[in-house]
Amino acid sequence: MAGAPYDIVIIGGGITGAGIARDASLRGLRVALFEKDDFGSGTSSKSSKLIHGGLRYLEHAEFALVFESVSERGVQMAMAPHLVRPLPFLVPVFEDARVGLELLNVGLWIYETLALFRSPQLHKTMRGAGKVLEAAPRILSDGLKGAIEFYDCYTDDSRLVLENIISAEEAGARCEAYTEVLEILRERGQVSGVRVRNRISGEEEVVETASVVMATGPWSDKVSPMIKAGIKTPLLSPTKGVHAVFPHELLPLKRAMTIMSPIDERVMFAIPWRGRTVIGTTDTYFDGDPDEVHADAEDVQYLCDSANHLFPSANFTPESVIATWAGLRPLIHEEADSASDVSREHQIYVNDDGVILIAGGKLTTYRLMAKDTVKAAIRWMRDWKNDHFADRELKRPRTKKRPLPGGVGFTDPSANGVKALAETLAKESGLPLTLTEHWAFTYGMRAKLLSEMAIENPALQKPLQDDLPHTWAEIEFAILNERTETVDDVLSRRVPMLLIAMDQGLDIVEATADRMAEIRGWDSERRALEVSRYQTTVSQSRLFRGS
Repeated sequence: MAGAPYDIVIIGGGITGAGIARDASLRGLRVALFEKDDFGSGTSSKSSKLIHGGLRYLEHAEFALVFESVSERGVQMAMAPHLVRPLPFLVPVFEDARVGLELLNVGLWIYETLALFRSPQLHKTMRGAGKVLEAAPRILSDGLKGAIEFYDCYTDDSRLVLENIISAEEAGARCEAYTEVLEILRERGQVSGVRVRNRISGEEEVVETASVVMATGPWSDKVSPMIKAGIKTPLLSPTKGVHAVFPHELLPLKRAMTIMSPIDERVMFAIPWRGRTVIGTTDTYFDGDPDEVHADAEDVQYLCDSANHLFPSANFTPESVIATWAGLRPLIHEEADSASDVSREHQIYVNDDGVILIAGGKLTTYRLMAKDTVKAAIRWMRDWKNDHFADRELKRPRTKKRPLPGGVGFTDPSANGVKALAETLAKESGLPLTLTEHWAFTYGMRAKLLSEMAIENPALQKPLQDDLPHTWAEIEFAILNERTETVDDVLSRRVPMLLIAMDQGLDIVEATADRMAEIRGWDSERRALEVSRYQTTVSQSRLFRGS
């Protein structure tokens, strides 16, 4: 054990695993992370793209969870001002509402008190239908009593994962995508290593480690046989969340809107996102294979019907859907009346053999989940016959203050600081401000690298689609600098044409594969396979149409 090259091996490269790798490596621990697909390709890229305090948790008196969430929202805004941005939300109140306007107003004061009044802006109360219709002209007016406007934040969840991975690697962690852990190895009843296989090359390797952290999200029960003993299963009650992306013109929003579904009274959102309108999410129990989660016809019809009730003139239909995404929430197993009632809190399980498992939680609180998990691993290593570890001096990771890679260098770590960067880049490069602003709010300070690439090669300034800000510079940057192994990595997550392009990136998949083949040295067979796999990904996102 004293000779183990790693203190911690992390299984799972979603936001939780990436956060753990960052926290642990910044402390000076020797860390390896293995993800069987792309970083963040599971639940962590299938969220509602929101960093929020959980206003609805107040209804269940989960004050600690709300305080934790609103505090972390503030931390993340400072850590990554380019990725975590304020977004106004409008909550309409109707005559038959379970929670009236004045009670909701009181709830928002409690919410902002728990945030220590550090919300991006304090809430506003709109009394009467007239003021609400000025803010949201397409909303249902019958029975409308007023609305509350408050602020939370939205994010790019895939990039939040990626920047944590980059930060962990900069601190010394080994992070490998497309590498599956086949087996946890033990000697004398304690963890001694893992056996892994690279899913692209097929090569296997034994990696020695003092402990194993399983951050496998919805896959926790599927991989639980590797735990062997000590943790009671099932661990989770996973629920499926589906989102549908529509053309902006169907519902041109400037604010996110809360929707109370008339079907089951579930709260969901209509969100302006990347020049499109997103409706979501569903919340239904799921007991299938976590690798086979897709939106079905019933999911999409539910979203359309729910949104059409609040916005009668929008006429959302399955035929108007650009794309869908579907993911599983790894919620702790418990008895609840409905999927929406299951707690979003996390739990950490520690086995005597050195296996630590983190389950539950949500995107907003990933940093705290990572901190708690690393501390649990350290306690185990110091308590269980790891004499070589007892005298190790570890550093404070300072993840609460340390910005993510794209946030390093901002003198004003806020949206204003990101806008100032965009203005500087536009002035220095002569590129359009709309382009440099898009880059600044996507890559943060790393946008300087894209600007340099685009100046050196003007062909990279060409847009990928006329109504979107994305350019070929981003494809090039993703291939060269963003840990991509496949065409799907590039077009689904780094430059998410899968979710926002009208043809979901099918018109550029060949050219993207050509460029990756040129840079990576792929032969014609590998190139054709990459194109085919991406086409399959697009087809899977359209399964709700029966095609």
